[in-house]
Amino acid sequence: MPPKLRGSLSRSFARPADPTGVFYCPSCAVWRRAATTRSSGNSDNHSRGRGSPSTSASTVNHRSIATSPGINALRNVPARFRELYEALDRVRAAAPEQVNLSRMHLALRGLESETPVVRVAVLGLNDATAARRLVRLLLADPLNPREDWEDILDGHDEDFSRGLLIRYGEASQTLPGDLLPTITVPSPALRKGNIEILVSTIGTEGGRVDAEITADTFLVPTIAIPTSHSGRYNVIRNPVHKTLVCGKGADGLLAYSSMFSRAALKADAGLVRGAIELAVADKTGTGNDRLAFVDIEKAEVALAKFRESVRNASEYERGWNTSGVQPILDWLSSSSSSQPKGHEDGGLNPLLESLIVSLLDSTAAKAATQEAVRAKEIEEAAIPDTVRQNLELSVTAWAEKAHTELRDSLEEGFASKRWKGLSWWKLFWRVDDVAMITSEILEKKYLQQAETEVIYTAGKLQQAGLLDMPEKQQSAFNSSIEEAGAERTEENPALPPEIPPWPTHVTTSRARLLNETVPSLQALAQNLVLFSASTTTLTSALSALTYVSFPVTTVSEACTFAAVGFIYSLRRQQKKWDTAREFWETEVREEGRTALLETEASLRHTVSEGGLPRTDDVPGNKMRESIDRARTALAQVK
Repeated sequence: MPPKLRGSLSRSFARPADPTGVFYCPSCAVWRRAATTRSSGNSDNHSRGRGSPSTSASTVNHRSIATSPGINALRNVPARFRELYEALDRVRAAAPEQVNLSRMHLALRGLESETPVVRVAVLGLNDATAARRLVRLLLADPLNPREDWEDILDGHDEDFSRGLLIRYGEASQTLPGDLLPTITVPSPALRKGNIEILVSTIGTEGGRVDAEITADTFLVPTIAIPTSHSGRYNVIRNPVHKTLVCGKGADGLLAYSSMFSRAALKADAGLVRGAIELAVADKTGTGNDRLAFVDIEKAEVALAKFRESVRNASEYERGWNTSGVQPILDWLSSSSSSQPKGHEDGGLNPLLESLIVSLLDSTAAKAATQEAVRAKEIEEAAIPDTVRQNLELSVTAWAEKAHTELRDSLEEGFASKRWKGLSWWKLFWRVDDVAMITSEILEKKYLQQAETEVIYTAGKLQQAGLLDMPEKQQSAFNSSIEEAGAERTEENPALPPEIPPWPTHVTTSRARLLNETVPSLQALAQNLVLFSASTTTLTSALSALTYVSFPVTTVSEACTFAAVGFIYSLRRQQKKWDTAREFWETEVREEGRTALLETEASLRHTVSEGGLPRTDDVPGNKMRESIDRARTALAQVK
């Protein structure tokens, strides 16, 4: 006889007194115990199971496989799975919002072993009674008498609101856990397929036809655990490789059919199967491998008769085969084939491969959906072409008006009486007025109206939202302004200290003319006057010296030197000053034209490129690249 379990399930599921014997697995939210075998019915075995090293090697090996911790994942990954493992981990890092983290943890944990644990969920529709009875039939050994774990599954007074996890174990026992109650069952089906069974319930959403049902509804069952007396619950996700949904009667059939038809399972449809407790004549006549009818009561009677006597074998076989339980058992046993081990012949578990493919497909679909939503947002946030065309016309009108102002205002300034008063022959008494007059022309006649209107035009662009651009485009927009203001240093204090949100080419060009050309023109005038005065003085002194030194020299002959020096200095002053005035006028006109062209180009660039939403915050390329690498690694492992 197998060892007896403790009578009360609630007491046996209590947390152990020694907290060092368990650890918390964040992937599946289960308190697991260290790999030991403990018989609760024999005190001697009980004492050995707690600390004796005489535990059987087979039990330790199996338990170590079934409860491989995720914290040592990287160093325990087989070499042939390591590339795929790292690729999936990169997918998780690249798309944390799109990937299902609980299923991803299950896939990564499966790659940590050559023989991964296959977890199957048996979910009852609103009630776990039919699910527990069916699981008992699937795991019961007809050659052994009824065991205590069967009483637990059949018990109506036990609290299964948190679900139940069933694992293989050499001896029937309960494993303490605060989150998910766990028992071990010595079932050949569990041992052969390295299977864990999660028994829980699934709601039918109160009959709502608009409730969203996805693959996660079946493949990631949740358990609500109360955390306090305030009525709050913690939702624990338990990912599985495939799911069996159990229902009772015609109502269960209708509920399952409705849920399955509304569920967006797509490629995961083969991982979900229904088992309806309904007495029908032909259990295999549906022709649907995703739905089976079982007669649990008939199977229980057949199992009980065989256990009474082996002579009831024929009656057991007839009742068992007609109950419809055997196809469910075959489906459960096919969860993990006896695949060969080794680097050359061993492949991925089919269910693990399906899980990884499903994860990559769903992640790629969610990423594509996010990109489509983002593209739609960009399209909706884009400024209409009509607005851009109107602003383009405004920039054109400003440019035409500004060029006209440049021509007329400078012509008026250069034709003014004050500018003409700076003739070459008037420099002797007006040389100190050169800087004042030229500065006045630049400050009053150099694109004053154009500078004011460009601020108004930039305001219209900002009102239309064209200045709300990404950082990269904003940098491109301000690049020309920054280049024009490169000379904004301590040597040029007249320049504005900060770049305003409009083109400042006109202001910058005026400041450059004031700081560079005006002082140069003033210095040239002073040099010319000084040269003329000094040359005339020297030649006059030479004439006087000649007249005194040579008495035979007449006054007219002696004044020849003075006349030549005077004429030469005046001619030189006239020629150089007229050339400098013409050059300065040309330079001012060209500088103004260049400033207007740069301002117009900056405004047109803003009209055409401004106002575009950010597109560099969607890591679509990185997600697609990581998913493609994971697919390639999966194909190599196959």
